[in-house]
Amino acid sequence: MRRLNVAVIGCGFWGLNHARVFKEIEQARLVAVSDVDELRAKQAGSKYGVDWYVDNDKLLSRGDVEAVTICTPSSTHMEVALQAIEAGKHVFVEKPLASSASEAYEILKAARRKGVRLTVGHIERFNPGVRRVKGLLEEGRVGEVVLMSSRRVSMWPVRIGDVGVVKDLAIHDIDVMRYLLNKEPVEVYAVAGSLRHSYEDYAHIVLRFEPREVGFIESNWLTPHKVRKLVVTCTDGLITLDYITQQVKIEDSSGIYTPSYTWQEPLKLELQSFIEALLEEKPFVVDGVDGYRSLCIAEAALKSAFDGCVVRISFEA
Repeated sequence: MRRLNVAVIGCGFWGLNHARVFKEIEQARLVAVSDVDELRAKQAGSKYGVDWYVDNDKLLSRGDVEAVTICTPSSTHMEVALQAIEAGKHVFVEKPLASSASEAYEILKAARRKGVRLTVGHIERFNPGVRRVKGLLEEGRVGEVVLMSSRRVSMWPVRIGDVGVVKDLAIHDIDVMRYLLNKEPVEVYAVAGSLRHSYEDYAHIVLRFEPREVGFIESNWLTPHKVRKLVVTCTDGLITLDYITQQVKIEDSSGIYTPSYTWQEPLKLELQSFIEALLEEKPFVVDGVDGYRSLCIAEAALKSAFDGCVVRISFEA
């Protein structure tokens, strides 16, 4: 059986999850990890029995590394991704693709120029609950979509971060709404502000799609308990999803129905899909354009909040 040699760059909380999952995926062979913090790199390498590096260039110079996942801070994504692309590696970048849409566009162009494949870690697309909602909408189970409303809130400690709640949290729901409707929003209006953090820590975002669909997103780092929910109101009923439990509930004129399901780890499904797409030369579920466009929409929302007006959304790619 052909196995893909992969490496993880960034050994923080999420990078360690990547390393763990790659060790669990039969078609993947984790061969190396790296981190700017030598202790973290060494501990990760020892834990998973692989070579470890502090210098990304040394990791990327290895001929046996075919693909990398980048789990570093958002402000470093462009630099690290361009290094990996220049080295000819296929690249998975955790969301957001970069700290700005302009940087994301540079990554996208570099991958195209070099002929390597690029995907972005929009993990909710691999949430089985989201996929069930997508299937229900495609089969017209409760009619046509009128309104999608998401609530993604939790408490977050005061910290030095490099993006605010819009690019860290709301971007998940921006991507999910694009995915569920299979189209791009045309306008956005948002209100956002900062109470306890250096970046915005609360945001209310309204996305307008054509011809009539509307998406509403509430995100904050101020709520004392974690909530991750989506409600899709349709012409003949509504669908409710709890992202955490993956439970889907359908309500229509005949009553309430909750399908049975088996919980699955979205990250494992995501990285499995990444490996399979490369080995089998299949399209990625999420590509670089998706990552770039979601960032464009997030930045349009921030512009709307800053300027106090509706902003038209446009893309270069």
